[in-house]
Formats: sequence, C-alpha cells, structure tokens
Amino acid sequence: MNKSFSTMLFNMKRAVLYLLPLLILTSCQSYSLYQFQGLEAPSIVIPSDVKTIGFVDRNTSFPIDSLNKIYMLDENVLRDTTDYNEICAANCYYGFAENFSGELGIDSIQFISLKQKEIMGDRDYSPLKWSVVDSICSATTSDILVCLEDLQVFVKYSTFNNEGYYGITDINHFSVWRVYDPLNQMIYDERIVVDSLFTEVYANSYSKLIEDKIPIRSEIIPDVSYEIGRSYVDLLSPKWNNYTRKYFISGDNRFSVAKYYLAQENWDAMIILWEEIAKEEDDKLAGRACYNLALAYEVKEDFMAANQWIRRSIFHYKKMKSKSVEFEMVKEYTMELIKRTKNKKKLDLFFKE
Repeated sequence: MNKSFSTMLFNMKRAVLYLLPLLILTSCQSYSLYQFQGLEAPSIVIPSDVKTIGFVDRNTSFPIDSLNKIYMLDENVLRDTTDYNEICAANCYYGFAENFSGELGIDSIQFISLKQKEIMGDRDYSPLKWSVVDSICSATTSDILVCLEDLQVFVKYSTFNNEGYYGITDINHFSVWRVYDPLNQMIYDERIVVDSLFTEVYANSYSKLIEDKIPIRSEIIPDVSYEIGRSYVDLLSPKWNNYTRKYFISGDNRFSVAKYYLAQENWDAMIILWEEIAKEEDDKLAGRACYNLALAYEVKEDFMAANQWIRRSIFHYKKMKSKSVEFEMVKEYTMELIKRTKNKKKLDLFFKE
C-alpha cells in the first residue's frame, strides 16, 4: 500500500468517526423546527374607526421639579437657563407622528399645545375634564386625544482618564401619557414610562472631550424627546414577529412524508397525514400528531381548532404511564398557544372583525 493511499484511508476513517455521532444524533432527533411570521396586536388598542388624532402637550409646570433645569458634570451640579419644555413636546410629537404605522389608516395627527399651567404643591396628573377633551376634539376635528401629560429629562455627564479621556452621557427620562376617547368617555391608556439612554465618547485631551465630543444638552434633549414619542407610538401599532415552533418528525413514516409536504408549504396534505396518525392507539404517536395539528392550525390562524388539538395531545400524554420529556415541550407550546389566542382576540378588536 503506497503512502498517499494509506494517508487517504486514514483520513476517511477519521471523517467517518467524526460524522458517525452526528448521523446518530440526526437519526434520533424526534422533532424539527418551523419558522413563520405572525402579527402581534398593539399594547394599546384604539377603536378601528378612529381616523384623526390630536397630540396634546398638557404643558404643565411643577415648580418643585427642577430636573429640566439642572444637569451634572461628574460631581458638580450645574444649571441651564434654557427652557426646553416647548422643544421637548414638539420633538416628542414628531417622533410620534412620523413613525405611526400605516396599519392604522390614520388620516391626520395634529399637534395641540395647551396654555401653560403651573401646579403648586405635589405633582398632580389628574385627567383632563371631559368637557375640555370635547372642546379640543371639536376644535381640531380629532376623534381621540393622545396626551403627553408630562415629560422630564435629566442629563448626567461622567468623565474618566484611562490612556485617554472618556466621557459617558447618561440620560434619564420619564413621561406621563393618556389616551382619551370623548365619544365613549374612555381612557384607553394611562402610564408613566421611565427609561434611560447613554452614549460614550473618547478624546486625547480633557478639553477636546468637553468642547467637541460630549453631546451638548441643546442637541441631545430634542433627540431624546423624539425617541420618547417614537417609543410610545410603538405601543399603538401592530407589528410582525418571527416565531419558531418545534414539530415532531419521527415515530412513524408518515411524519417523514409530512416533513416533505411542509417544505412545499402544503398544509392540507400534512393535516391529512397527521389526522391519520392521531387515530392510532399508541398514545405517544397520537399525542405527537395532535401536537403537530395544533401547530398547523395556529399557522392557519384557526385558534379554536389549534386549542382543541393541543388539548387532545395533552390527553394522550396524560394517559401514558411514564411521562416523556417531550410532554414538557407540549406544555410549553400550550402556553405559547394561549398567548397567541389572546393576541388574536386583540387583533380582531383592533381590526373590528
């Protein structure tokens, strides 16, 4: 045997020894993965017949609150005499209006700034009176009002020297929101949103860091306000999500055939095969088939059928003397299916179906 042939044979044996565990693992795999997209309902559901929105800046002022007027540089508390209230509210509106989902079919979003009202004593976020809401909606032909009750932004700069000068800008903010519906006299949402953002920059000298690199308040506060408005409009808009589901592919040759049909997206053919297996006396096989059928109907968005099949799957697994590990997979999927069923009800309300 020549040396090159001997070396090739050795490499082939080594490749076989390497691939054998993978082949065994693949052959023993009882499930595969399927990915699909689904529409997630918005957190805040407004009536489907709403066509115009009034974005209201409540324009309240609290003398006890000086967050917008001060900032920190390391341990030093500094004061900024610039009044950012107007620009914060305007940029928050732009972030809201410019990122509104087309799914909602809104014709217009008007900006309304109320006359500034100074509130003494403790912070007070009492709702607008319905007579005021009616008046604003009538004057602006708005179906509902999205009200920015309050917005506060606090900026803290930190610097440190480590083979150069680093600057961290920490922006903490909170906003208070309500959504008013004058026709039904309902408040669809009221919440306080608290969050933070930060940036990090570098310079060769401290003066360069402070003068040129660290973002100045007059730029960063409007940008943060825009992001606050954009984040809130996300709560009103449906969005597409990616979902990954496990499904069974072993235990019966018909599972393998169904996997071929899945590659073709032929759900009707798969359902026929899985329904046949679901009639088997073997509870494990039947449980697997019922589980797969629940997935099929979830993808088809027939959640009543999906929930019926997953209950039948659980029934079969509970009949087994020893509960297999895959039963945990079935229970986990049941919880996901419950979430998506609730989501479908919210979507029906959103689209008024």
